[in-house]
Amino acid sequence: MSRLNGAWRFIRTPIGGGLVGALALLLLVGHRVEAETSRTSSELAEPEDRGGNPNAALFPVPSHPFGSDLEKWAENWWRWLLAVPAAQNPFLNAGADCSVNQSGPVFFVPPLPVGSTNMSRSCTIEHGKAVAITLSSVLNDYPCPDPTFQPAPGQSLFDFLLAGAVTGNGDIAEIDVTLDGQPLNDILSYHFASHELMFFKGDTSLQTSLDSCITGGFQPAAIDSYFILFKPLSRGHHTIVRRVVTTGGRVTGPNTTEIDVL
Repeated sequence: MSRLNGAWRFIRTPIGGGLVGALALLLLVGHRVEAETSRTSSELAEPEDRGGNPNAALFPVPSHPFGSDLEKWAENWWRWLLAVPAAQNPFLNAGADCSVNQSGPVFFVPPLPVGSTNMSRSCTIEHGKAVAITLSSVLNDYPCPDPTFQPAPGQSLFDFLLAGAVTGNGDIAEIDVTLDGQPLNDILSYHFASHELMFFKGDTSLQTSLDSCITGGFQPAAIDSYFILFKPLSRGHHTIVRRVVTTGGRVTGPNTTEIDVL
């Protein structure tokens, strides 16, 4: 199991005498992210956008941008990250190109390490793309080398994986985000969990550096995630600052993502 809090934290949970070999990460199936529909940016505003949205810059919680809900986009963020080979992976290489293996209407912003502060990275984004940021997320995947990592008798694989993800992400107390110096509101309400098994295909080069459970084929997982999706930003320079605090007092951030929209 792996965890991301505006920075990455990787955790292994004891189960019996062994360790959970699941990695909580953000994935995108396959090597590239494709749009699920052919909707254009002019079709982004949906009926859910009319009132009740605490942040005009964000797609609201119940919306379905580009034909998918935010839960699906949070899962897609993981699919993207786990499909990028270690040598080019922007989580493992802070200087790596943010746009590696990205396509479609949503740009997935890479994470920064859990527990880090005053870190910054820059990304260049094509105008018209939505901007996805995972603030704290756990992905629990299967199978893993540990033979004890199995559902209990009578427990479904989905319930087993989701329970681990929810537990691993259950200590978030505060999340603060600003866009160009303006604070966003009620970020804790942007909380999503898988409603069914998701499937991803991870790159095997990540087995030693990121997730020993990656098989190289399609495998099931479940996530619990604090996730926001910005509507397409205006051309020019934008600054997004993130800070995450756990119930135990661990602080990640403030960390900064500098975005240039071309």
